[in-house]
Amino acid sequence: MRNSKTNYKRKFFVTFFSVFSVLLVCLLFIFFGYKFLGAEKSYDPTKQRDATLISEKELKQQTEQTSNGIFTPPIRTNILITGVDKEESLTDVLMVASFISTTGEINLLSIPRDTYISYKGEDLTALRKVNRGAPSYMKANSVYAYTKSAGIEPLKTTVENLLGIKIDYYVKVDLDAFVSIVDAVGGIYFDVPKGGLKYSDPTQDLYINLKEGYQLLDGKAAEGLVRFRKGYNRQDLQRVEVQQQFIKEFITQVLNKDTLVSNLGEITLNLIKYVETDFSASDLPKYLNCIPNIATSKMNTATLPGNPQMIDNLSYYVLDNSGTKEIVDQFFYGNTDPEKEETTEQVETSSTPEK
Repeated sequence: MRNSKTNYKRKFFVTFFSVFSVLLVCLLFIFFGYKFLGAEKSYDPTKQRDATLISEKELKQQTEQTSNGIFTPPIRTNILITGVDKEESLTDVLMVASFISTTGEINLLSIPRDTYISYKGEDLTALRKVNRGAPSYMKANSVYAYTKSAGIEPLKTTVENLLGIKIDYYVKVDLDAFVSIVDAVGGIYFDVPKGGLKYSDPTQDLYINLKEGYQLLDGKAAEGLVRFRKGYNRQDLQRVEVQQQFIKEFITQVLNKDTLVSNLGEITLNLIKYVETDFSASDLPKYLNCIPNIATSKMNTATLPGNPQMIDNLSYYVLDNSGTKEIVDQFFYGNTDPEKEETTEQVETSSTPEK
């Protein structure tokens, strides 16, 4: 027994230090590339968004920030976050996070899975180049199912057009990744809603049985929490709120220094194995100094406002155009001044959609 424990520890440390060494070598190459090989030092915000939407103040902020060092993040970084089911067809989690490096804020906007998405003109032509059988309208969680042969780009473009923003990176996580990462950090404490959550669907291999109250959730329990919706009065909208709350708890508990250090090897291996992203090792140095500034107290969450509506005998979530514009302006084009504190309460808008 003792030998097996010793072998396990030896295997863990060999794996950990192997991964750590590779990362260290990558970072050294990146550093010397920036330092001596004339790699691009600055970030041009006009490459991120239409120049007409960028204020002079933000341009000045970026110029001042860039002059302070070579590893400089953009003022804003927008990240598409998708969670796919086991068949990698439906994106039951669809969010966009906007990180503001000058304030340390994270704005997290959720797109309900039933959101009505329509394609016209050039957009419809581009969609059908990817999939000739794709319909001209669909639910947001179906876009990837029709376009996954072309990767994440069609979904990314759809979300960019829907919100009127530019997305810098994407992160695609499947359920195995979610379960493994939660287990890798030793579980997450969470206050399960009153009455508990109970649901069974053998066709999805989904069995949820959580008692109410504050408790430690392992990976499978956490999966049940973020996927549950049938028992809520507002179904998917309430599930989105629970997902947002879980992300807040995850960030709070995992960004603890001891948690990161003690689980770094396993977290790294799970990220490499399960998570797909275009955020590369060369992007990492720009953000290292920002990590200490991240806190859930600076995290704002909202869900796109709209109303259920029947279209061709199917229930869709049709967005409130004016409410959507207000949230997008606030979350993606709002305050970037570190001297001005600005908080955003979670939005639960259900106004009548514009015709």
